[in-house]
Parts: sequence; structure tokens; C-alpha cells
Amino acid sequence: MIGFFKLRERFLKAIKNDTLSHAHIIIGPDGIGKSLLVETLSREILGFGDRDSVDIVRVRPEKTIITVNQVREVVIEASLRPYEGYKKVIIFYEANKIGQEAQNALLKTIEEPMEGIYFFLLAENEMFMADTIKSRCHMHKLLPMDEMEMEAYVDQFVPSYNEKEEKRVEQEKLTSEFGGKKMKVAPAHKITLSEDEKRKVISASRGIPGKAERIILGGLKDESITVSFELLTKLAEVKRSRKRVYYPVLELGEKISQMELEVLFDDFTYAVKTVLKKKSLDEDSILLDEIKAQTEYLSRELTFNTLEKYLEIFFEMRKYISLGININKDTIVSSLLLRLMEV
Repeated sequence: MIGFFKLRERFLKAIKNDTLSHAHIIIGPDGIGKSLLVETLSREILGFGDRDSVDIVRVRPEKTIITVNQVREVVIEASLRPYEGYKKVIIFYEANKIGQEAQNALLKTIEEPMEGIYFFLLAENEMFMADTIKSRCHMHKLLPMDEMEMEAYVDQFVPSYNEKEEKRVEQEKLTSEFGGKKMKVAPAHKITLSEDEKRKVISASRGIPGKAERIILGGLKDESITVSFELLTKLAEVKRSRKRVYYPVLELGEKISQMELEVLFDDFTYAVKTVLKKKSLDEDSILLDEIKAQTEYLSRELTFNTLEKYLEIFFEMRKYISLGININKDTIVSSLLLRLMEV
């Protein structure tokens, strides 16, 4: 595993010395590697090597939240002895979506677990977690990887992906030939990256391995970044037009509403800062090809003052997606677009 070396070392030392505390919150943006880190640590805790185990219990949201019924099942599971060894690991994915009633139901179990039971709560932010839960856990925040780590990650990901594709094709051919049912086997989707393309991926992914994967597998494109630059372009066109026709901007609302807003907010901020850098230094970041021309255009059309106001609006609106406030997503997007057009 690449990244988070010091944190992994602390965990592994505690596991080896049998001094690992029983509850941990892992905070980091989507795609940073929370799941991979915790899955790796879980296997170390159980001592079963790389294989999976029934003593790793995984809890994910049902639609939008982790319900109180799910937590009650976890409480029962935490009271049972492990099946394969002496320890059990319970992982909550998207733990910021544990409902308030469910958090209350979980509290006593996290506070006084049976010996050998370990909890990991994974979340993009901790703002919607009850203080009573946070106070009973050790909190670890994963920061974006540096450039060297990202280069090592990309260098590892490409051959690993190609190898998996070769194995997939081989397995599907065997299944088709001996499984009693002929099937069409899609050829292996091999990926290659030049040094220039690799630098562009590393720059655009901004230290997030999952984003780097999406950009590579998307043909050096990223939908969220594309939409962010598209929104900036349409805003610039509205400002340039004397008629101030807002429909082209509002038309993007439906597409934006289907996206993860936290990711879009991060990518829009990246887009604005990229344009600001071009304006102030007349210098290109290492950009994906699809956004180079837009950056040039936007640096001419939008003023420093306008770009800074866009950043202020996104910073202020972020609270509505970070605090777990129960506001309809479409309402947030409509309000955001209207405020941007008023600048």
C-alpha cells in the first residue's frame, strides 16, 4: 500500500504490541484510500494474512443513511464471540450517514465493547457525528498524497489494472469453453500512459488516488472537472451577453444535481484557482487537454474580483452539504446557480 506511512506504522506497532485501542474514526475525502487502509489493517488485526474473514463485519448505508435497525444488528454482532479467531473488526462505511437515533444506539457498545472487538468509522467529514461518539474514538485525518506518492501510486495502478484485465479475459474464456454456456468475451482493456499524460493525471487528481483512477479509466477525462469548467464558461458567457440570458446556466442544474456535491465543490474550486493562476502568472498548470482552451478563454473573460466572489459563494454554500442539514439537493443547486449568476 502506498501513502500514510507514519499512520500505518503506528497502527501496525499497536497491533503487534496488542495495545490497539478499540475504536477509530478515519476521515478523508472520497477516493483518498480510507477503505483500502482499513481493510488492510483489519486483516492485520485478525492475523489471517490477505484473505477475507467472516469476522470483518461491514456496514454500509441503506439508500441514504445507516439506520437504527442496522446498528442494532451490529450491537448484537458485537456481543457474539468471533467465529474464526479471537478478534472481530466492525467497519462503518460513510459513517457520517449514521442517523442520530442510530448513533445513540451505538454509543454504549463503542464505549464498552467486548474484548477483542474493534470499530472503524470511515467518513468524508466528522461534522454530523455526535460528540459523544467522537469522544470515544481516536480520530485520524488522511491528507492528500504528495506528488512522489501519487507517481508511485499511478505507476503501480496501471500494470495492476492491465494484469487484472488479462486474468478477466482468461477466466471468461474458460467459463465460456467449459461452463456449458457460450459467451462473448470482451477483449482486455489495456491502458498506457506517457510521462506527459502521467503528469497531467497527477496534477488533476490533487493527491486523491481514487480520482487519479477515474481520470485514467475515463480516457484522461473527469466528469466533475469537466462540469466545473463548463459552469464557469456558461457564467462567463452570461456576463458577456447584454441580454443576460440565464437559461444556459440553469440548464446545468439537472446534471449537477446528479453528482456528489462535495466532489463538485472541490473541483469547481480547483477550476477557479486554475484560472486565477493563469491570470496572475500567465502560467498553465499541468492541465488535462480538454480544459486547456477553456482556461485560456476564462482567464480573458473573468476578472479577479468575479472569480474571488465565486469562491466566496462556494465556501459559504459548502456548509449546507457538510453539516448534514436536511435540505433538498435540488434546492441547494438552484440556490447556488442563482447566486453565481448574480455576481
